[in-house]
Amino acid sequence: MFKLIIWIGLGIALYIYAKKEMGKKACLNPRKIKPGSLDVSPQSSEIRILLFGDAGSGDANQKKVAESSAQTCAEKGCDLVLLLGDNFIMDGVSSVNDPQFQYKFEEIYPHDLPFYAVFGNHDLRGSWQAQIDYTDISKRWNMPNVNYTFEAGPVFIQAINTSCTFCSLWTLFKPSEKPWRLIFGHRPLVTSGRHRGMTAFERSVIKASKPDFVLSGHNHILEHIEQDRIDHIVSGGGGAPIHEIPEKTHPERHFFIQDFGYVWMHLTPSQANVHFYNDDGNEIYHFTRTK
Repeated sequence: MFKLIIWIGLGIALYIYAKKEMGKKACLNPRKIKPGSLDVSPQSSEIRILLFGDAGSGDANQKKVAESSAQTCAEKGCDLVLLLGDNFIMDGVSSVNDPQFQYKFEEIYPHDLPFYAVFGNHDLRGSWQAQIDYTDISKRWNMPNVNYTFEAGPVFIQAINTSCTFCSLWTLFKPSEKPWRLIFGHRPLVTSGRHRGMTAFERSVIKASKPDFVLSGHNHILEHIEQDRIDHIVSGGGGAPIHEIPEKTHPERHFFIQDFGYVWMHLTPSQANVHFYNDDGNEIYHFTRTK
């Protein structure tokens, strides 16, 4: 009887600890999403996507990337923006009334577009729930859940919380008839940046879900690696400080630069064009993938 009480006590303690830790990493699934409510021109034959991460510094670097990327959108067209995590540096927001929402998002981006965001590790140093709740307040900000999906033209887009892959990887196996499957999160699957990529198990699960693109930030670089028939794009030059490091090599890397900047994608049912820009708005690299 005494041993049984001990085991029950340990079980309860483990449950409380696990729930607390899962709460810290935003592993919980707080709300349901109405099907189709997040979609952007789902019947269109093309979509144009702007993406950058590690943006939330609120300083001149973030402002320069914001203004240059807005000019690119004015010239080439944009339908939506993907925020690849660390939306607020160095600490996340405290509530929906946190002034960071204003001077690091609302006031700094001139883009009249829907923004779709995921959590970075710095975002969890605050109230991650507030970033979800801000979806109901802002006309542009969209983070309806810790993981979510939507359609945009010929693309099926899956947003995942890479701080808690336990709660996110299982969501990747949703069926879609769209020609392209795109996953975006904060931590990269593979990278030659200073922050490591995912574990072998995480890589195997994501690879099994058969995405065409995996988009991420975390490393404050611009990078393209083509591996296992997946194009891995790191666009972490959105405004957070650049930490110069000795350049590491990667056998399947096509492009790498430690600098501020952003990426613009144009996708049709048969072709994807991906363009990299520095913070001056100058194109520095591009590649094309066909179906």
